[in-house]
Amino acid sequence: MTLPRWLSPGAVAFLAIWLVLMAFGPTGMLRDPGTFWHTRTGDLILAEGFIRTDPYTFTHPAYPDRWWVPYQWLGEVGMALAHRVAGFDAQLLGAVTIIAATFAFLAVRLLATGLNFVLVGAIMGVALAAAGAHFHVRPHLVTTAGMALLASVLVECDGGRVRVPQLFWLVPAFVVWANVHGGYLGGFGTLVIAAAGWVVFWALGRPTPVKSRGDVGLLALLVVLSGAAALVNPYGTDMLKVWRVIMGEPILREIIKEHRPLELDDANTIPVLLLGALYLLTLAGLSWREVRVSWLLPLVWLAQTVERCRHATLFVVVALVAIAAMWPHTRWAARLAKDRPDFYDPASAPAPRPWWASVWLPALVVLLTLALEASGTRVPVVGAGWAVHEAEHWPVEVLDALKANEPQPGETHNKVFNDYVDGAFVIYHAPGYKVFVDDRCEVFGGQWLYDFVRASSSDTPAAVRTAMMEQWQADYGRFDFALTRPGTPFDDYFRTARGWACVKRTGTAAFYRRE
Repeated sequence: MTLPRWLSPGAVAFLAIWLVLMAFGPTGMLRDPGTFWHTRTGDLILAEGFIRTDPYTFTHPAYPDRWWVPYQWLGEVGMALAHRVAGFDAQLLGAVTIIAATFAFLAVRLLATGLNFVLVGAIMGVALAAAGAHFHVRPHLVTTAGMALLASVLVECDGGRVRVPQLFWLVPAFVVWANVHGGYLGGFGTLVIAAAGWVVFWALGRPTPVKSRGDVGLLALLVVLSGAAALVNPYGTDMLKVWRVIMGEPILREIIKEHRPLELDDANTIPVLLLGALYLLTLAGLSWREVRVSWLLPLVWLAQTVERCRHATLFVVVALVAIAAMWPHTRWAARLAKDRPDFYDPASAPAPRPWWASVWLPALVVLLTLALEASGTRVPVVGAGWAVHEAEHWPVEVLDALKANEPQPGETHNKVFNDYVDGAFVIYHAPGYKVFVDDRCEVFGGQWLYDFVRASSSDTPAAVRTAMMEQWQADYGRFDFALTRPGTPFDDYFRTARGWACVKRTGTAAFYRRE
């Protein structure tokens, strides 16, 4: 299939991925509670400036030694600005556009090897399935895009197409990355591993972009400046403290799904293993004399994914970059080019096109969609009102009761007990309440969250749960309201406890107030 000069394969890949994600995105991409509190936090920063205290809970201020800073502040401001333009529709559009652009970029790298577009499509399908469980409307998507670009730059440098001094543009990129999302740490760590590997390969006489001691010095300076980029933020070292709490808390691996190790009985694991097998097979097809450091980076992220499944997306993008770089050098490529040139023909790689051939169609589609959303025009997939929060997943059907009872500013009877997943929903929709808990694990700490999860378990005796509820109220003050999920132990507690009245109950949630 030959495309006209004014339309690039990347633009076609973008449109295909974008349409699929826009069509099905509201079902899966709007199920993360972080979307709510990230948006509210961005609004607070725009209205009040940089905040240094937790404005949402009544449990956190009870401990003077606890602190919180919005360490994803730049991403949150971006989400808030998008929300002001067209609500959750604009946020979904932005998230889908980032994902589609990232994976279209990776698809183009595979197509450039000469692989048949059907094979590339199959590989991209597996890759999207492997990463899809982590596609949420949150700032972490910038880390996915950033890691794809970083891996590509490192591969290009390893191949001699980018010189070591040209890598210094990564420093300002790291500054932006660190202020958008803590995944900067993964990018910085990847750079450190690559730089160290290049120096070792130079000492061993292996292929490397390092050609002299001067290059070693430049890489050392690059690493120092890239590490210092983390300090260029409004919160100084407090940002680093938050990252340490999140990544250094072992209990989170037991109670939060995205922090858990890769589980073989999880359906989302299958495409991760398939892509891992493809990467290892490609690596096995190389002569070890040709192996480059950047081609080994996916091994690091595969190990990280096994330890914490949340890293699967980063493994996916780094692996795709490495596969595209390694493939032409493998014995499998030589054999396939000889036996099945219809599947792989190095001479059939897409011809170079002007840069605008990759940009005009995606830009047109995105801008037209944003115009429809901002104007309130209701059109399926690309219009206003498409990004909705499902009543089967979120307590939207009790929102009227929640808002009707919402405390006014200054009222002290504003404490709502809630489950872990619903705190952010209340933070966004009814900010007059102070919530008991939300999904910002760095606020509460691992042990506190572990106790909360234990109290919510049906395996915990009711008497123990009651004692914990009473102790919490002794520590933080009496609960004034409660938002629970029907059929849960917490709902059973409020349904049977004296002094509580159920204001509204649906199949998804129940809202109580103290009589």
